[in-house]
This record gives sequence, structure tokens and C-alpha cells, in this order.
Amino acid sequence: MKIKLILFFFMFTLFSKLFAQDIENRIDLKSLFLLSLEQEKEKSIKNNNLIVNNNKFFIDNQRLVNGLYSQSNYNSLTVLIQLLYTNHDILKSKQSKYLLDSVLYAKYEGLKEATLYEISKLYFKILNLKKQLQLNMKREKLLRQTLEYAKEREKIGINISEDLKSLYLQLRNVSVDRIKIYEEKTKLKQMLKLLLGKELDNFNLKDYDLKSDEFLTKDESMIFYINTKEKLNRISNKLASKYIDENIQISVMQSLLNSKKDKAKQDEYTQELLKKSKTVDEVINEHKNSNTNKPWNEEDFDKIIREKLPLYMNAKVTLKNSQNKKEVKSLKLTIKNQKSRIHNTISKNFHYLISNYKTINNSKISNKNAQRNYILNEKMYKKGDISLDTLLSAQKNMIISLLNKYNARYEYLQDIVVIYYNTGKIKAFAYDGIKNEFENSIF
Repeated sequence: MKIKLILFFFMFTLFSKLFAQDIENRIDLKSLFLLSLEQEKEKSIKNNNLIVNNNKFFIDNQRLVNGLYSQSNYNSLTVLIQLLYTNHDILKSKQSKYLLDSVLYAKYEGLKEATLYEISKLYFKILNLKKQLQLNMKREKLLRQTLEYAKEREKIGINISEDLKSLYLQLRNVSVDRIKIYEEKTKLKQMLKLLLGKELDNFNLKDYDLKSDEFLTKDESMIFYINTKEKLNRISNKLASKYIDENIQISVMQSLLNSKKDKAKQDEYTQELLKKSKTVDEVINEHKNSNTNKPWNEEDFDKIIREKLPLYMNAKVTLKNSQNKKEVKSLKLTIKNQKSRIHNTISKNFHYLISNYKTINNSKISNKNAQRNYILNEKMYKKGDISLDTLLSAQKNMIISLLNKYNARYEYLQDIVVIYYNTGKIKAFAYDGIKNEFENSIF
């Protein structure tokens, strides 16, 4: 009895230490976000790559985004910066500096947020691969179990030589798949390490599900707030409008547009004044028709120059005014398109979220059916009533249904991150205050 008690306490202590070590080495998304935000790293976007300290991370454009995690969005911001430099003459000195500082700040913060978005993508891909490894091991366990069932069939006189060949081949394939999954997981962890500048080999990433606090909205699933068409449209429009109001890039473009409109009015007024001034021909004709037709003196020559100058000034002002009007038209269209795109993007993000939520529920039902079917086929195989192929097919369907469930889970969680990212609030996963303010203002 004493030996059993000692053994029990030994095992309890051992597992407690292992569990405590696992907790200690566990790192969550919030910790990685905070670590990234605390670091000052050189960031840019070029050739559809997010570049952090000369390390390239390909932008796959899997989801629609409003932020700088997009080559086209980054290019648009770069063009806006160039516009501010080329139009500094029509902006007041202080206004020009303020707008330029604002858009440079938006670029700085935008690249930080793009980095957070990349971290989240890598994070969920790694978690998904971890689940794939678990399913791979489950598959191996089922195959080895099937080997035992095959031996039971042999006892009732069934030839199992072909079954054994097939099972050993399946086991080899499972081992090959495991190596591939492990290599991909290792590669992504290395990318995450490069992105963060932190060693992650001894750390386990915290897993998340639909009920994790970080992904709930006021203690409810986000789906709860968009489970009807009316709710979806209301929340989507509210989020988009709030983001547009707070968007620095749109605000700067609007300020530049207003200044260019004022400049266009000034140019039109200047043109009207210049049109009223005399041309060179008019001055010459006046001189010819005068009673004193004398050679040009210095005073007359200066007069010609003064009268001729408006002709060139008028042409110059007309050219500038024409260019300015084109830029005004372009800015108007850009602002309109950007606002429309923000509304469309956020709406589509919510539809993707709903789609993945439905997939999760469907995969749960599918998995239950697949498990029941497998258990039934398992019994029939032992009795020799079905072939190995039928059993393996049922086994594969059960594994695939689980794989679909995990894929949809991490896609769903990533969709929530995208919604926060596309409304300029991705830092809510790092700072509780931002999350609370966001939830209270929208939901």
C-alpha cells in the first residue's frame, strides 16, 4: 500500500512539474504582439513582400485588407506622400508640414500593424499544422489498430496478405506526410522567429478556439451580433463609417482636395484678370494709329514687355489650372473609391466569418457521422463482412472531417483578426483598453 502511495505521489509530482513547465513555456498572441510593438525595426513593402530588417515575408493576398498589408495600398500611400511634396506651394506652410507628418505617421503605424497581421497569420498556420501532426499520429494509431484487426480476420480463415501490404504502405505514407508537416511547421516557426527576433524553439504557442476570451465580443461570439442580414448590414456600415472618420489617409486627401479646390478658384479669377489685359498686337496697333508715330523709346519698350507678359502668364496659369483640375478630379474619385472599398471589404470579411462558422458547425456534424460510420465498419471488418478499402475509406473520412473542423476554426479566428485589422484596431489583441473602447463604440 505504501509503495502504491509513494508511486502515486511521484507520478502526480512529475506530471504537475511537466504541466507547470508547459504553462511557463507557453506564449500567446498578445505576448507576440507586445513584443513586436516594443521593437523598432526597419519595415517596408516591396514586390508584394513585407520586408522587416531585410527579411522578406510574401503577401499572399488571401483576404481583402484596408491596411498596408497590400502592395497596392502601400503604393497609394506613397503616391499621396509625393502629392504632398509636389503641392506644398498651394498648402500653407504649417498645414503642409502637418499633413506630411500625419501621412508619414500613418505609414509608420501602418507598417507596424501590417507586421502584427503577418504574425497572426503565421501563428494560426502553425497551430493548424500542430493539429495536422496530431491527426497524423491518430491516423497512424488507427492503422496499427487495423493491423490487429487483420490478424483477427486471419483467425477466421481470411487471407490477409494483401491487407497487410496495403496497411504497411499506408503507414509509410503517414510517416512521409508527418515529415512534410513537421518541416513546414519548423519553417513557419523560423519565419516567426525572424519576424520577432526571438527564439521560439522552446515555446509552445497557446491554442485558441471560438470560446477564447480574446476572440469574444462582450463575452459573446461575434456571430451573435451579425446573425441576421439587418444586424450584419448595421454593424458593417457602423464599423466602416467609424474607420473612414478615423482614417488619416482619407483625412489628408480631403484636406489636399480642399486646398486644390481653393487654388482652382484663385486660378480662374487670375485668368479672368489676365484676359482683360492688352495683348502685344493691341499695343502695337495703338502705337501705329497714334498721331505721333515715333520710333520706340525705352519707356515704350518697357510698356510692350509689361503688356506682353500677361500673355505668357495667362498661358502658364491656364496650364497649371488644367493640371490642378485633373488632380482635383482624381482626388475626388480616389476618396470616393477608397470609402466604397472600405465598406465592401468589411462587409466581405463578415461574410467570410459567417461562412467559416457554418463550416465549423457542419464539420462537427460530419465528424459525428463519420465516427459512427467508422465504428460500424470497424466491427464489420473484424467479422470479414467488408474489405480493407471500405474500412480505410471510412477512416479517412473521419480524419478529413476533423481536419476541416480545425481548418475552419483557425480561418474563423483569422477572420476576426482581419476585421480588427481592417478597422484600424488590430492592437486590441495587445491592449485591453483598445478592445473595450472598440466593443463599446460598435456593439
